[in-house]
Amino acid sequence: MAGLFYLFANCNFVPGGYGIWQAAYDELAPYVEAKEPNTLTYYFGIPLDYADNHSGTPSMLAFEVYSKREDLYETHFKSTKMAEFLQKIPPTMPTGLDLSHYSFISGYLDKPADKRECGIMQDVRIICFSSTARDKVKTKIADLCKSIEATEEKEHNGVYTWMAFSSFDDEKEIRLFTRYESREAMEKCQKRKDVLDFWFSTKEEVDKMGAQRFAPQGKGWLYR
Repeated sequence: MAGLFYLFANCNFVPGGYGIWQAAYDELAPYVEAKEPNTLTYYFGIPLDYADNHSGTPSMLAFEVYSKREDLYETHFKSTKMAEFLQKIPPTMPTGLDLSHYSFISGYLDKPADKRECGIMQDVRIICFSSTARDKVKTKIADLCKSIEATEEKEHNGVYTWMAFSSFDDEKEIRLFTRYESREAMEKCQKRKDVLDFWFSTKEEVDKMGAQRFAPQGKGWLYR
């Protein structure tokens, strides 16, 4: 996973805009899947409050992985199909595309190794006090990722994805993306001693932290 280019997008919608956006995406996705082999991951989450009402959602999380930055900005964004998509969606969105870019710290994308769908996912943004503080947190979160992966390989607790990223856009942010078999699996993971130890041990380095939870949207692909 190291060396790849990671993107998170916060897709915002005007009331009723999701359906129009999704119809435009449904025309784009087959082209991307067939013609852009370096678009490795194209995966989406709906806020839990709208898990049973996608059409009403005001936002959606997009998690995308590319072989390199140029595969996003020179290939993906400059295709004819993407140009058509970008012409259709502005009336559905009250903001721009809201893109954030990251490098890989540690973790794994699919521990079951069969692309099974999760029951719930969580997106955590950690803002450190400084770049020096972030470096310290990166070391600690890399160790935590390894610990969780080692446990998951032995016990199969339903922690499907556990990945940590460092922002390219600023010097303070770390992002944690996780996927779980169920809410119960997520809450069990959050109660682990090594997880709690991580949070308590980073209090001096972490300025702000926020988490959002999502249900799978059902489109795209976790990886090729």
